[in-house]
Amino acid sequence: MSLETTRDLFLHELSDLVSAEHIFHKVLGEMADMAENADAKKAYSSHQKETQGHIDRLMKAFTMMGEKPEQITCEAADGLRKEHESLKEEKPEGIVKELGLAMGAGKSEHYEIASYRMLAQVARGLGESDVADLLSQTLAEEEEAEKKVREIARGMNSDIKAEETAAS
Repeated sequence: MSLETTRDLFLHELSDLVSAEHIFHKVLGEMADMAENADAKKAYSSHQKETQGHIDRLMKAFTMMGEKPEQITCEAADGLRKEHESLKEEKPEGIVKELGLAMGAGKSEHYEIASYRMLAQVARGLGESDVADLLSQTLAEEEEAEKKVREIARGMNSDIKAEETAAS
């Protein structure tokens, strides 16, 4: 697809986000399986289910605009997936694993928040207020997911201190 108009760029970036959500959906399932922290396991599993709704909303946005997504791979999300794979290969344990998962989740949420925020803004500029509303709904859910990840990581602070003390 050539990027000659703002609409072209918007549709391309929306397609990129479809790819990202598919990638993150798979990774969230793996994270839920890996996590031992009950709150983290529940958060990753819950957000995986929510992510399917995000994919459905994105597809609805395309339908509302009379378009179909491009079949592309989101390189940013794929890079975050590769970081997750690296974490799995290292086989960390305990707090190191839990914090590694939370850090990966936080990075993914920030990417999604930035994407949804910008796309909602552009949708409004294109006069696609219904599409912007869908994107804003998902943005709010992504912001809430990021907040949960921060709370989970904050809850690990005492474990981090204990691990550091034991290592000294």
